Amino acid sequence: MSLQFDEPFTEYMEEPPSEPTPKARSLFWPGFTFGLALTALLSCGGLAMALGLNDISLADIQGGGPAWTPPAITATAETEVVQSAAAASIAGTFQPGQLVRNITNSRVNIRRTPGHLGKPGDDIVAQAQPGESLEILSGPTEADSLLWWQIRYGNVDGWVAEATSSGVTILGP
Repeated sequence: MSLQFDEPFTEYMEEPPSEPTPKARSLFWPGFTFGLALTALLSCGGLAMALGLNDISLADIQGGGPAWTPPAITATAETEVVQSAAAASIAGTFQPGQLVRNITNSRVNIRRTPGHLGKPGDDIVAQAQPGESLEILSGPTEADSLLWWQIRYGNVDGWVAEATSSGVTILGP
């Protein structure tokens, strides 16, 4: 069986393509570019240049002199009494022959001489364990802004600071 068509089949045929219609241009990208450029200009100094502020130096901002100078301390009788009382309490912290302990939670260096700044490694002669007893032989002596006590630890004589430079107490009764 064969099919025959008397009329041409045109019902589903496409029409020939027509000329493309031009699209309207979007203003998004030009507007975005202009806004970005304006923001960069203002944030990077364009406003300062427009106002004539282009000759500012770091010295102008920081100022020339000190921001604050402490007032001079004048000694009075009251100041001298307080200072002598503080010196007496420091000198009387421990006495020769007294047993003290390392009251820290860490080992403490025992040194050949008072002080800890700029010393060679062989200046440390021993380390006192936490809680260990030390005998005061003499002192105090000031070195490196700390008070140092001459001690005996077992058969080792040396020097131990009373406290650290940050104020942590090392020796206690």
